[in-house]
Amino acid sequence: MYSCDDVLAELANYLDDDVAAEVRSQLELHLAHCKTCQVLYDSTRKTLMIVTESGSFDLPESVSEGLVSRVMFRIRESEADSES
Repeated sequence: MYSCDDVLAELANYLDDDVAAEVRSQLELHLAHCKTCQVLYDSTRKTLMIVTESGSFDLPESVSEGLVSRVMFRIRESEADSES
């Protein structure tokens, strides 16, 4: 089964419907069981819809990468706290 890092690595492709069938099934299996990744997926999908529909600005790649890094850091931090 895919890990949260695997989901993060493939999330953009998944949202673009640009993944192989096997990858899609692994992502969907993980999403069905991981609340954290479900929230990340839903939030990302909704944010993309808002930004795409508004057409008001482009988000530089460096900014989006920074946001993803911070979100994943907090997810890992939260998971580590819950395991303690």
